[in-house]
Amino acid sequence: MKTILVLVVQLTMLTDAWSQGFVNLNFEQGYGVGESIPGWTAYKDNTTTTVLLNNISLSGGAICLLGANFGTIEGNYYAYLQGSGINAGIDTAGIGQTGTIPLGTQSLIFWGNVGMNDVSFNGQNLALTLLGSNPNYNIYGTDISSYAGQTGQLLFTSYSSQVGGQWDSVDNIQFSATPVPEPNSLGLFALGGLIVAWRQWRKSSPKVSPNSSPVER
Repeated sequence: MKTILVLVVQLTMLTDAWSQGFVNLNFEQGYGVGESIPGWTAYKDNTTTTVLLNNISLSGGAICLLGANFGTIEGNYYAYLQGSGINAGIDTAGIGQTGTIPLGTQSLIFWGNVGMNDVSFNGQNLALTLLGSNPNYNIYGTDISSYAGQTGQLLFTSYSSQVGGQWDSVDNIQFSATPVPEPNSLGLFALGGLIVAWRQWRKSSPKVSPNSSPVER
């Protein structure tokens, strides 16, 4: 159990030092000047474009920052990339940010729903591993140890489709010094975290005698 808890901490304890050079990796800085996502450049068909706030496109590719009535993944906002097949399959939608991956980085982990070929660094596709899922989003991981110390563009792209388009959601991007875990191991990490939370709740809960009267609140 102790080993599992240590791994939970290593996987989830991400300080500013690990994201140095990259900003707004959870999109919580919101909507910036010039209709953009602060820290990120939005692209439609490789041309810079503006970002829709709490709105989606019904007539082609678009980059959106969603929250409120569109639900959330983690925090208040997430990026929503609408690659579209409406215009004969020509629209792609992406967001990119240039920075330096810190030395010692082993993996990149993020939440959302994307195609398995939709993430790249410095022009090289990153091989994604599906680590887990729930009804609202998936958890993805990729080994980026070979890029540690390099400067380049981290790019998420929703590619167009001839039929219906493909829409990607991205949130909670994390750099980690821990290698990408196996999916089964990630389940153990989550279980360990739940056990810790339950034990803390038990310790903090008031002790009530079986013979005591209920207290109105």
